[in-house]
Amino acid sequence: MHHSRHSHFPLRHSAIRHATAILIGLSMAAAGQHALAQSNATTTIYGEVATPAGATVVLQNLDTGTQRTLTPDASGRYVANSMPPGRYALRVLRNGVVQESREVEAVVGSGAEVNFGAAAAQGQTVVVRAARTVIDVSSTNNGVVFTAKELKALPVANDVASVVQLTPGVARGTNSQYGNAPSIGGSGQSENAFYVNGFPVTNILTQVGASELPFGAISNMQVLSGGYGAEFGRSTGGVVNITTKSGGNDFHAGGKLSTIPASLRGAPQNTYYPNTGTHADTDGKLLYWNQDNRTTSKVAGLYGSGPIIKNKLFAFIGLERTKTSSESIAATTDASAVSLKSGWSTGDTTTDRGLVKLDFNLTEDHHFEYTKLYDRTEVFSRAYGFDYTTLAHNNVPATAGETTVNCCGAAAAPGANIDVFKYTGYLTDNLTVTAVYGKSRTHHTRTPSGYDPALAQVSTGITVQVPTLNYPVPQTVTGNLVDPSSRDSQKGKRLDIEYRLGDHSLRGGIDRIDVDSKVGFMLAGGYRWTYRKAADPARAINGAFETPAQGGGYGTQGYYVSRDYYSNLANPTSEQSAQYLQDHWQITPRVLLDLGLRREQFTNYTSTGDAFISQRNMIAPRLGVTWDYAGDGSVKLFANAGRYHLPVPSNLSSNMAAPFTSTSEYFTYTGVDQVTGAPTGLHAISKPYSANNAYGQSRDAREVTAIGLKPLSQDEMSLGFEKAFNKQLVVGASVLYRRMNDTNDDTCDQRPIDAWAARNHVDASHWSGFQCAIINPGRDNALWINFNDGKGLQRVDISAAEWGDPKPDRTYKALNLFAEHPLSNGWYGKVTYTLSALKGNMEGQTDTIGGGDVGLTVSDDHKELMYNAYGYLPGDHRHAIKAYGFVQLTPEWNVGANLSLISGAPRNCIGELPADLKWSGDYGAAYFYCNGKPTPRGSQGRLPWQATLDLNAAYMPRFAKGLSLKVDVFNVFDRQTVQRYNETREDGGGAIARSYLQVTSRTAPRSVRLTAEYEF
Repeated sequence: MHHSRHSHFPLRHSAIRHATAILIGLSMAAAGQHALAQSNATTTIYGEVATPAGATVVLQNLDTGTQRTLTPDASGRYVANSMPPGRYALRVLRNGVVQESREVEAVVGSGAEVNFGAAAAQGQTVVVRAARTVIDVSSTNNGVVFTAKELKALPVANDVASVVQLTPGVARGTNSQYGNAPSIGGSGQSENAFYVNGFPVTNILTQVGASELPFGAISNMQVLSGGYGAEFGRSTGGVVNITTKSGGNDFHAGGKLSTIPASLRGAPQNTYYPNTGTHADTDGKLLYWNQDNRTTSKVAGLYGSGPIIKNKLFAFIGLERTKTSSESIAATTDASAVSLKSGWSTGDTTTDRGLVKLDFNLTEDHHFEYTKLYDRTEVFSRAYGFDYTTLAHNNVPATAGETTVNCCGAAAAPGANIDVFKYTGYLTDNLTVTAVYGKSRTHHTRTPSGYDPALAQVSTGITVQVPTLNYPVPQTVTGNLVDPSSRDSQKGKRLDIEYRLGDHSLRGGIDRIDVDSKVGFMLAGGYRWTYRKAADPARAINGAFETPAQGGGYGTQGYYVSRDYYSNLANPTSEQSAQYLQDHWQITPRVLLDLGLRREQFTNYTSTGDAFISQRNMIAPRLGVTWDYAGDGSVKLFANAGRYHLPVPSNLSSNMAAPFTSTSEYFTYTGVDQVTGAPTGLHAISKPYSANNAYGQSRDAREVTAIGLKPLSQDEMSLGFEKAFNKQLVVGASVLYRRMNDTNDDTCDQRPIDAWAARNHVDASHWSGFQCAIINPGRDNALWINFNDGKGLQRVDISAAEWGDPKPDRTYKALNLFAEHPLSNGWYGKVTYTLSALKGNMEGQTDTIGGGDVGLTVSDDHKELMYNAYGYLPGDHRHAIKAYGFVQLTPEWNVGANLSLISGAPRNCIGELPADLKWSGDYGAAYFYCNGKPTPRGSQGRLPWQATLDLNAAYMPRFAKGLSLKVDVFNVFDRQTVQRYNETREDGGGAIARSYLQVTSRTAPRSVRLTAEYEF
């Protein structure tokens, strides 16, 4: 059916109103006793008072002074839900007198247990200082939380993706098309969700990566690798959940200067042609001279925080600028002389990030937050000449250069300008309401130096010019540019209600995200004047209503001009909404059952507002359980299971259903403007004409996707245990199993459709052909197709067997072991080991081997691409050992280390189809065949182990309190291990390709970061 975007709004808003009413009604239905729910931007503090009669528990944030007062229930239990992460003092009062006090650090997404014993009952005053809870028995998820203190002490790159790599089960992607976005728990690089203070910051257009904030503004970073509850969705990989720093009652300020100088970097290894044994002219010879590649980065950061109104209104501001200068080889040794003129590439990158956080405590029970996040990356690039005889570059620019802002490609930094408003209301001890509204927008530009956007292009040549006229070409930029209106915007709304009802903690919520993007390209200058000459002025031109001779001017001699428009600007939009209910049920004092149900709706629209993907009523049950085995929090057994769904990224619409314009309008002329090069004295001899009927219209939305398209979904199960031998040693083990159920991908195979048309006697002689469509691979799929036979759209039902693609298969199995020494006695350390297997026939929305845009991989374009595709996937790393920690050697000296030992990924051999399988539409060397024989995925051995050691040392002199001088050394031993080879064996003619097994990626060389930081 043909749907309008606007027709859905009343229904959706009505559904939200009804869901809100249900949640409020549920919350007001009865009185309750205790709860253990945690939201995605807060923490929970809970515990027991031995003798609750007449007692109250007061929680005070040690930074802001904000207090919350609770009355324990009859059994002594108390729970403080939806608390901002931070340091708290908890006091038990009787008749206004403090009888016992404890301090605790509560981190995001976790529970901190604080119990008060007999001292409170006996009237004694006791003060106990506590660190983070050793084991969180209230949590059923799989994940880890990093605090600001840990992030500062560890030798880790200052970006979110690098921190995520510390988590068990996380691997680095090796296809640069998708940047450094992580693969979590066997997922694709587009399957993660990122949040800052509860607002989604995942790349709006592609879902690869996320907007970032100043690294020093991070307070807590939670990385969930599985088992997350019903409040989380839109992810089948992991959830990265960040809360920022806030101001307090004390003023703090500081700054830092950091640099990674090129002089202290290891020299990158050169790239050589592989030894194929069949190309004597290139085997083993130099291909790229990399060792002179250089990069220098400098970072300057400032922050300040404090009260605007003491105990009421607080502010935190963080600013950070990173400037990076790089130069690198861009041409091969066998490049042409013309290519060598631009064989040396330079780039200057400026990344500005900022964060403003305001917290307003209207009363103890009503809290307001505002978050402003800014992220902008600008790159100026320019090419120079390179001479392989001298192995040196010159200072002769090949181009004027160009500047990009938050652009271009899936790996580019998305940027952000985000505003988030949040309200938290503790309406009673048992009822908490939170509401979040936020909006994000970012623009993407690519501007060549000297470019005048108001100046049209001019295309001319001596054979098409009137001999007596001069034809200037002032526009120096030709071809296409990113459309200047390109941008992404997002609005998010969320409402959550928590209610304690006896042994149940009920949490429910609704949310909605509206995404609106503009993406595409246009001719530089807006359009192009193309000067032409007709051999016969009296002969009609295709698409014209007059001949050049009839148009007059120089048309009588055959000279005419066309005004060409060429653009592909899409306005994809999408709506993502969800409703969830979660019940944290304390079945017994030791057993907590976490029951959740999530319902999601994803709708993607074309530029004309027509829904081409509408996935409704997706039900995702979640189940978790923890068992406090000994009853004292020293041993925790846990298990969870659930289903997870992933939306289709908006960029899919820009690729599959974008309006496309390619027109030419013909004129005769009488002169040429000597400033702009544009023709003068124009006389139209045609209307805008397109040979391929591209007049700016979109494809019919109904033709873009299969009818009833199912979403990408995944089921997972895990179980494990944690044991604290004491406060200095915690160990644990867990197993995780994940299985993909369905995915969405494009197919471009016309053969099944031709067969259907023949069977059903459909006249396809006037049909322009199949333009690809999104289907569920491995299932029966029905499409709407207009064969241009006068009968309009016809339903075409094609079975899974006729398509020939197998069902998508991706399974991830992992055993995770860890041993941790929580921070005490001046040191912290953690060691993890993961034994895993990632196997299947496709990676998900991304494809490391074949590439392709997110959600539009090469994998399912036609059935032959899936022959022999089952095997170990590129993200399969059988063994992974990660160890990190830090030690305070003296009050003035800290040292830290980060060790990573990762076994190599599987290798493949990609080649041409055997002769009996080749067909006219095949892709050449793109299949799991080599030398005409099957080479199943992952069957060609393994890449070498990746071993990296990072170290740091920090000096904090006593004579300069607040000053810190630190050096971080990354990849200490400068091991530049191969991470990826070119796996395409054949060159299109059946011979071994010169580049087969050429190294295409290595571990980054050693680098040294020097940092000076001052706080006061």
